[in-house]
Amino acid sequence: MTEDERPPPAVAKMPESTWDPLPRPETIKVVDQRRNSPLAIIAVLGLVLVVVMAIGAPSTFKFTREVAGTPLAGPSVENKPNAAAAPTTKASPSTGNTPAKPRWQELTEANTLLVPGMQLPQITCKLPAFGRSADQLRGYYQAMIGCLDEAWKPLLVQSDHVFESPKLNVDDNPTSTCGTPGRQEAVAFYCPRDKGIFMPRNRVIESMGSNQGGHIMVLAHEYGHHVQAMSGINHGMGLKMIGLAEDAVEYLELTRRMELQADCFSGMFIGAAGGRGSITKALSNSASSAFRSSVADRTHGSVKHQIQWGTAGVKNNNTASCNTWLAPSSEVS
Repeated sequence: MTEDERPPPAVAKMPESTWDPLPRPETIKVVDQRRNSPLAIIAVLGLVLVVVMAIGAPSTFKFTREVAGTPLAGPSVENKPNAAAAPTTKASPSTGNTPAKPRWQELTEANTLLVPGMQLPQITCKLPAFGRSADQLRGYYQAMIGCLDEAWKPLLVQSDHVFESPKLNVDDNPTSTCGTPGRQEAVAFYCPRDKGIFMPRNRVIESMGSNQGGHIMVLAHEYGHHVQAMSGINHGMGLKMIGLAEDAVEYLELTRRMELQADCFSGMFIGAAGGRGSITKALSNSASSAFRSSVADRTHGSVKHQIQWGTAGVKNNNTASCNTWLAPSSEVS
């Protein structure tokens, strides 16, 4: 049995949620999704996803996802730390007599990317052989980003957002304009101001080894933050966070909504790519199983909810099912 095909650690079955995450069509308002307002945004999204491999027995590997998500201070922009520039949109402002939603709501819960029916196409990824060297890892991740681009670009374009492929950095000691989390804070992270995914080779290999399922889940999660940046969701959250203390209850809940949605977007890709090409059914199952090895964190949610949202993405393949912004607080705790 290969490392990717190892069964996931046993976990208690989580109760099914009674809340239907699919928003009613009439609650979705198609609006101009991009803006020019200053905002405060989390410096490093997905400061998270520290996938640590612990040996529980001579031949048993347990993967846990450490989710330390304290925002990092970076260069200030218009007196707001870690501000990300508002992405460009092709959408036109809404008209009519319906009162406009607050801007942050237009960009989050009413985002055009999250209307019902938005599904990733079934895609066939062709990935090179996985290897641990910097060149091998870069090649593997870049090929996967190409596959993620192929999956997400149609949805972003269809929902009137301008698409741009993210940059990739696998340096052992990366730097970003959002600041760089320490080794104990994160293995992988995304910087919205750089539009870059950072997967430091020494960290990801130490944490995940050669378990390709873990690498796929982590990269797809960080790409989920890129989707949030391209669609304006990131910006909307930043607008709502202005004036909030980083340890405030509302601030932390907004962060959890962002992170759980990235889990759901990751699951969507795993489900859309699984069983075809290089991402075999066994490999997609391995990637999906990573959600079941999560650990609780106040910025990323309970184990139950990380499983719930990640699994919703895998099973439903519908961005509306990933609308954490419409979920009650009890579903993103």
